Amino acid sequence: MKNIKLLLALISLFVLVAVAGCIPESEPKTITSTGTARLTAMPDEAEVYIAVETLEKSAQASKDKNAVIVDKIYAALYTENIARENIETEYFNLYEEFDWTEEGQKSKGFKTVQTLKVKTSDFNSIGDIIDASVDAGATSIQNIQFILSDAKQKELKKEALKEASTDARGKAEAIAEGLNAKIGGIVAVSDLDYNYGPIRYLEAAVASVDTAQLAKTEISPGKLKVTANVEVTFEIE
Repeated sequence: MKNIKLLLALISLFVLVAVAGCIPESEPKTITSTGTARLTAMPDEAEVYIAVETLEKSAQASKDKNAVIVDKIYAALYTENIARENIETEYFNLYEEFDWTEEGQKSKGFKTVQTLKVKTSDFNSIGDIIDASVDAGATSIQNIQFILSDAKQKELKKEALKEASTDARGKAEAIAEGLNAKIGGIVAVSDLDYNYGPIRYLEAAVASVDTAQLAKTEISPGKLKVTANVEVTFEIE
């Protein structure tokens, strides 16, 4: 009998301990705010997209002719002090092109399209790059865009996130003041996004532009917009 009573007592004690362990501690009172930073910066690099199109009766002839012109463009760009690592093929395609008539489709030949991306940090050289490429046989300048280098992006990202975090704290302090409270420690932080948009020059409209005239145009970049957003949760007292 004593053993049974002792066993029941131990079971009751175990249940009390288990129940006590399941009672949640009171959660801290918190405020969550979102901070935003908007910066502007001058780009430090430019990318020029140069297209070469060739149409021939056979695929081989089209591809070979395209390769010859591209080689000439490379050589012309070297004379403008553009390093090999700053020139790369962005796009390549070879396909049969057709005319559509009432009698059906008729082959026009095989078209090869190749686009080169040329990167430079010397904006004064953009006109020379265009001029040299057109003289070497380029058929169009598809796009010119001004961008941030990787190093510049990292620098601006740190600055933007810092300003966004300061903005988040300021908003949280204002909310807490309105509630007659004070913010305490940080509970959680989330880096929501960081973004900037390159400046595109003559995109989509470049097909209607005389490339010879474009080469003589002075092309100057504007400022880029850089944004960052963070979310911060603070304890309140």
